[in-house]
Amino acid sequence: MFALKYTLVILYLILLYRLKRSRRSFNNWLYDYINRQETIPFVKKCGILWLLLSFEEDRNKESLSTCLKAFSFEIESCERLSKVKDRVESKFC
Repeated sequence: MFALKYTLVILYLILLYRLKRSRRSFNNWLYDYINRQETIPFVKKCGILWLLLSFEEDRNKESLSTCLKAFSFEIESCERLSKVKDRVESKFC
């Protein structure tokens, strides 16, 4: 069930990104979008998950550390995000 919700949220975020016609990369736009205070919590968690997995794939340590600092509270309060964070961090060590 989570996979379905995650997919729908990411599709929603991609649609918003396309409608905004941003010239920035999707990850940069997403970081700014979910960093706003009024973002829906589930959307924010899915966005953080997307960013963590993206940084893992790209092996982008600098962006990962920025994301971990910015969303430390959300990551620590969600077991799934904590597990993904630990896995991603272990790959960089």
